[in-house]
Amino acid sequence: MQLLDALKFEIKKTYRGMIIFGGVVGLLFLMEIGIYDPALFENLNDLFSTLPPEIVALLGSQVDLGTFEGYSNLYLFEFAWLWYGLFLILKVSQDIPGEMENKTIDLVLSKPIHRWEYVLSKQIQHIITIITALSISFAFLLAGIALNPNIVFMDVYFDRILISFGWVAILLLVIESTVLLISVIFRRRIATAIGFVFIMIMWFIPSFSANIPIENIEYISFFNYFDTSSLMIDGLMTNIVRDMLILAGWAIAMSAGAIIIFSKRDLPV
Repeated sequence: MQLLDALKFEIKKTYRGMIIFGGVVGLLFLMEIGIYDPALFENLNDLFSTLPPEIVALLGSQVDLGTFEGYSNLYLFEFAWLWYGLFLILKVSQDIPGEMENKTIDLVLSKPIHRWEYVLSKQIQHIITIITALSISFAFLLAGIALNPNIVFMDVYFDRILISFGWVAILLLVIESTVLLISVIFRRRIATAIGFVFIMIMWFIPSFSANIPIENIEYISFFNYFDTSSLMIDGLMTNIVRDMLILAGWAIAMSAGAIIIFSKRDLPV
């Protein structure tokens, strides 16, 4: 009951921001889908083929702008984590540290609520934000497909799109839990800076691993287990379940670490 009350308080405090954020990203989805023209974007495939392999790797394992699935993979799913992730980094890194610096956490923890319930209520609220934003974006995506005359609605592989949305959701949970762990250790500004730098390093490692003198270093990055290209373009499901489970395991470990560290911190309550 204490956890539920804390969760209700968090949602009531942030639900407007959830909807606004989801709407902004949804409008970006709508705009991207609205300009899609296979005859126009197919010619860009030759341009991408001239780019260095490290740069292409940042865009996914393969690029094909001649199909709607390939186009949406590049412009939506491969960079969806960036649109949502930057917001999550800013929000998560300032939630708990902000309340600690403003001394409002004293009032919260003086009530009959355990510290683990406090942290978990914050995380559940972040998860609801992720689900809300992705749901609104999906609705805008459907609207864009229906309104664009260059897209045949019945030819769209919606199963691939739904799985990709789920994959993005798990990746965002990894980002959220990682920054949550950082936020219970450092002050607000430091947590934001470290969170941003750490996530960007994780993003670059798989693409530039060949230039790093450490064998198999790409496996330490959670972005190594996120690549919707083969699914969206070729419909291949190879290792998707494995990669999702690895990402989920990372998120659980980071979340548990955040709860344990915060529970043991010496806070003036």
